[in-house]
Amino acid sequence: MKFANLTISAVFALVIATAVHAQEPNLVNEIVARVNNDIITLIDYQQALNDFRAELARQLQQQGKSEAEINAEFERLRPTVLDIMIEDLLLQQKAKELGIDVEAEVNQQWAAIAKENQLTIVALEAELKKQGIDPDAARASLRKRLQQNYVMNQEVLRSIYENLKEKDRREFYEKHKDYFTTPGEVTISEIFLPLEGFTAADVEQRARRIIAELRAGMNFAEAVQKYSHSSRASREQNGLLGTFKPGELKEEIEKAISTLKPGEVTEPIRLLQDGYQIIRVDERKPSIVRLYEDPKVQNEVANGATMERAEESRKAYLKRLREEAFIEITPKYVTAHGKEEKKGN
Repeated sequence: MKFANLTISAVFALVIATAVHAQEPNLVNEIVARVNNDIITLIDYQQALNDFRAELARQLQQQGKSEAEINAEFERLRPTVLDIMIEDLLLQQKAKELGIDVEAEVNQQWAAIAKENQLTIVALEAELKKQGIDPDAARASLRKRLQQNYVMNQEVLRSIYENLKEKDRREFYEKHKDYFTTPGEVTISEIFLPLEGFTAADVEQRARRIIAELRAGMNFAEAVQKYSHSSRASREQNGLLGTFKPGELKEEIEKAISTLKPGEVTEPIRLLQDGYQIIRVDERKPSIVRLYEDPKVQNEVANGATMERAEESRKAYLKRLREEAFIEITPKYVTAHGKEEKKGN
């Protein structure tokens, strides 16, 4: 059931934006950082660290990393967790300032998760509880992430998009022309001659005689029925193997057909210990470059050029938010910003 993977990944994607409190904590729960009028508590921070390490371990274990390597990477990245929590909170505060309401999107995505897992909303929330996930907390995290995305779209991406010049668009199109190219295709058929008690030399010689007949005008479909082995699946399709894009065929076949025109056949191709193949090119469709002037291409170019510039602009925007905010971090806690972090206005 794909539900487990979906919920775990969806919730973890939001987990760094852990709950923060806009009120004074009790004496047991220590303050890790103040961000304007909100705080990040020790409970928040420890939970974020635990979740971060668990996901990091999962990813690195898939790469075959040892426990020692996972621990070393976690210690290297540990300071970034508090930075992410601070930046997420600043974005949350900006969303409130801008009056961003995403409740409709939250409901829509919540319903989509339920539908994808063939569950009702009630059943979805019951299943989450079985997995130890608070549905209200998950919805709150989803709401925060959507609000933060809206802030970035409104405050960062829109400005980039609106200020793209024609030169920027053209450069992006030329740089990524492969993306706007529909790959060519080739349709091929075969005659297959197995060894089955014959020597490779005998079968190859027989294949060459068949090739000579084909090049002299023999009908390929008839040749398939006459010569191709009855156990070969392609025989029922008059030799048809299918249509392939670049890179989908074996290297020796790609090379053998590379210069052939439709209707032409290869020299015999040895298939390891099985036998010999004669390949005919049935049809070729050349690659097609989608024109820059196409309105759909124009839209994709603008979006792509925007996203190409997004990361640098996002960092600059978050840096400005931090500089304008009151941020106070309890001395024993560390961020990647280190000395750059200020104690307040």
